[in-house]
Amino acid sequence: MTFLRARRASRRSELLRAGQASGPGNPRSAFLPVAGVTLLMGAVLFYVGSLRYSIPEAVLAVLLGALVLALVPWAISGTGSQAQRAFWVSTPRTEAAPPSALDYRLVRLRRDLRDAVERDDRSDEIYPVLRDLAAERLRSTHGIDLDTEPERAREVADPHLWHYLTHPPTDTRKRSRSSLHAAIEGIEKL
Repeated sequence: MTFLRARRASRRSELLRAGQASGPGNPRSAFLPVAGVTLLMGAVLFYVGSLRYSIPEAVLAVLLGALVLALVPWAISGTGSQAQRAFWVSTPRTEAAPPSALDYRLVRLRRDLRDAVERDDRSDEIYPVLRDLAAERLRSTHGIDLDTEPERAREVADPHLWHYLTHPPTDTRKRSRSSLHAAIEGIEKL
């Protein structure tokens, strides 16, 4: 298939060099129709009164416009022969995912984490999220239920994570960044 395309392209370039090719790829074949259409449009514009020049000036303007518009395909074909066609592939809808900045769950988690570390007037919304994550990780990787088998969970969990899970916050104090970081690292290790 590729060989046939290359063969056709080389044959067309030979014909272009010889001046014998015709068709949409040859700029010489497009010169006369473009020039003719431009001249016709110029005559119509002069007749309607849009070209407010004397007859010699209008003829000169239309001829120059026809020449420019007819030479554009020739100029493009001369400089665009080295250009390659771009093929754009769209992503199927099943693979496309919204950016994480638009995910309301992550936005809320960032806000709650910031509030837990920086503010004294908010209740801790992070503890339930981290506890659920730890319970899910224990259940999926080790087959341990955090609520019914706390002894087995303690053996598997990191000591910092276990301390965080067994001592839930009861007030609105700021949370320690290091304790939250240690708890999250403990969850990742599970």
